[in-house]
Amino acid sequence: MTINVSDEWLGTFVPIIVYWVYSGMYEMLGSLDVYRLHSRKEEDEKNLVPKKEVVKGVLLQQALQALVASILYAVKSIYNDFILLSEI
Repeated sequence: MTINVSDEWLGTFVPIIVYWVYSGMYEMLGSLDVYRLHSRKEEDEKNLVPKKEVVKGVLLQQALQALVASILYAVKSIYNDFILLSEI
């Protein structure tokens, strides 16, 4: 079974997927005191923005990133088609 995935799709969505996998691992390991970078008290003092707001901001940024990448790939495809037609 072969899965055909375009380079454009990979370039757009793999960084987003990697980000969430890494963030999930960081969050899971953070619940274990052995793997914490900072104590819970330090985190509560330093984290001024709630996690819900951070997630909303990250999702917005990643949606814009995917939109811009998709537009650029579409423009590139149209440009390449135009170049090929002009050579005929």
